[in-house]
Amino acid sequence: MKEIKERIDKLIHQLKLRKIDFYLISTSDEFLNEYPPNYNMRLKWLTNFSGSNGIALISRSNKYFFTDGRYILQSKKQLIKDFKIFDSAKVNIFSFVLNYLKKKQIMLDMRCFSTNFVKTLISKAKENRNVIVNDKKKLFDNLWKDRPKELDKKFFMLEERFTGQSFNEKVNRIRPKDKSILVISSPESVCWLLNIRGYDVENTPLIFSRLILTKQKIELFVNKNKVPNEFINKYKKVLIFDINKFETTISKYLNKNILVDKQISYFFYDLLNNNNNNVKLIDDPCIKLKSLKNSVEIKYSKQAHLNDGIALVKFFKWLGENYLKKKVTEFLAAKVLEDFRKENKDFFSPSFGTISASGPNASIIHYQPEQNSPVIKEDNLYLCDSGGQYYGGTTDVTRTVFLGKKKPSNIIKELYTKVLIGHINIATLKFPVGTKGFQIDSLARYNLWNCGLDYNHGTGHGVGSFLGVHEGPQSISKNINNTVLEPGMILSNEPGYYKDKMFGIRIENLVLVKKSSFKGFLEFETLSLFPYDLNLIKSEMLNKDQKKFVNSYHSKVYKSLSPFLKKNYNLWLKKKTKLI
Repeated sequence: MKEIKERIDKLIHQLKLRKIDFYLISTSDEFLNEYPPNYNMRLKWLTNFSGSNGIALISRSNKYFFTDGRYILQSKKQLIKDFKIFDSAKVNIFSFVLNYLKKKQIMLDMRCFSTNFVKTLISKAKENRNVIVNDKKKLFDNLWKDRPKELDKKFFMLEERFTGQSFNEKVNRIRPKDKSILVISSPESVCWLLNIRGYDVENTPLIFSRLILTKQKIELFVNKNKVPNEFINKYKKVLIFDINKFETTISKYLNKNILVDKQISYFFYDLLNNNNNNVKLIDDPCIKLKSLKNSVEIKYSKQAHLNDGIALVKFFKWLGENYLKKKVTEFLAAKVLEDFRKENKDFFSPSFGTISASGPNASIIHYQPEQNSPVIKEDNLYLCDSGGQYYGGTTDVTRTVFLGKKKPSNIIKELYTKVLIGHINIATLKFPVGTKGFQIDSLARYNLWNCGLDYNHGTGHGVGSFLGVHEGPQSISKNINNTVLEPGMILSNEPGYYKDKMFGIRIENLVLVKKSSFKGFLEFETLSLFPYDLNLIKSEMLNKDQKKFVNSYHSKVYKSLSPFLKKNYNLWLKKKTKLI
């Protein structure tokens, strides 16, 4: 931690020289990615925090940190003790600036924050005469001397057999019909729109890019060294510019009607607002369209989950047989699981860093094992949250299992079963057309709430098609989100329970929204294929319908996976899917 303290001290010294009171920095980068590449992990370099959602506010005398419930325990573990940590559900950066700061200058790099964020921050800051200052000279980046290099690897085109739609069809659905200019700043949207994928982000097949669309033109801004010849030959209508030209291009617009997504970085939004342009903030039109999976994308998603289920069977059988005699660490377990996934020819990469956690580490919701992680111990819960990127599909699945010869305690079985009931409540729900995710979230928590328990994360997030494992706009959460659940959307179903410094329980499948047999209603189809831990289910707590669901699901798992498994794996799977 000595090195971390030295880095923070250097930043504070620079603030002092410039007579700036605070520096604000987050996990995000210029492309506003949830998971930036290592060379853009500024917050991690400065503070040692490795989670995907954090904001640090640093001054000469105080250090504050804001994150959500998934990362409270992790931040306490990773940050130096000088930081005061806030749960952003209770105190966020905006309310903090409004209520605790007066007449201060707060510097941040506006390239790395969305327009909505900076606008809100400026509004709250003004109330107590605080001033927001843009880090134009990249004060922070100049401190990072040993910054990793960008990976220089060409992107690739995704065949239409995986996407179900040509890029021309997609472009025609969103391109302006008048003289307006549509600016798309999200690389994820550009990749979906053009049916391209790349290597710029670990575990998400993105190519860093921007796109400008008019009635006549498609302008792609990308590192030109990463453009393959096949793309140039096939996408003749697309004009290709180096990504460094994006800023100068938009700064030259004069008296134009410009449509930009609400999540564009404030720096670019500010540039566009010059020169008497009429700039309108809109929802990125790609976000809703890519959330509604077509029949081809659904087909490949199901194939990806089949591939994933095969790997999971091999992994959990191996783990049960080897965790003791080979002294398997959490880190090694994650690596072995990845190796089993790699056996499939369609596997591209993990979809996020595997959460491989035993005992007390599982109480850290987004725990990441390091190379020197602990050995998995006997008679303990083991939580594994993992996923794969396959050509055409993205997976995300969590299972909590009990490893040991002893029987799990009654309280552990009760808690696991309560979580399972919440999971089943979502999986079996039929809901009217027009329902929003926040309206059904409590069904996953009901059995926990009745005992005064809860979990500090959402119940479900959207998932992409060979893209981001966390995709909007849909979600199932306490937070109000006015996105209606529609057929074709894929979400996670992942209630849990965590006992601080003791254990964690989470059960997660991905589900597809589809039409119900009842007119005007929808339901979920479960996509993930791996059994729940029968040793942890207290069957007397389940009603008839819940038992029927578990048995039916286990039957589906066995029938789907067994034709692709050798006899020894089938025997193991048969035991794990027996009737309750």
